[in-house]
Amino acid sequence: MASILNDEEILCSINSYKDIKASSKVANTLVNLIGQGVAGGIVNDFKLILTPKNLYIQAITHSAWGGLSDIAYTDKISRENIKSFNVKNEDAKEYIQIITTDNKVGNFIRDNEKKNDLALMMSVLLEEGK
Repeated sequence: MASILNDEEILCSINSYKDIKASSKVANTLVNLIGQGVAGGIVNDFKLILTPKNLYIQAITHSAWGGLSDIAYTDKISRENIKSFNVKNEDAKEYIQIITTDNKVGNFIRDNEKKNDLALMMSVLLEEGK
């Protein structure tokens, strides 16, 4: 865990995604076929990265034709601006809800087949740091 992001030590990093409707995926595929890939893809993969000072949310895109990934954007949330970071376990998934002090809500899903509860561990680290 000695990796650095903007000179910050990474405490925990997890891969997640959002639940996107099938109709949005189909529409995006059609637009890419007609526009020859100009429209890009739907951002559905996210990496949540916790550091001692911030929570970073990196949106990962994949090219329409090659599957290569790239970071579309990174949101930076100061830990003091996180009102809640709730994790609910259901089956082999962790459902994550992040609420900021200005009431912005982010919902993410993490596959938890290995039952290692990394999102829950991130939640504990956030609570310990308050």
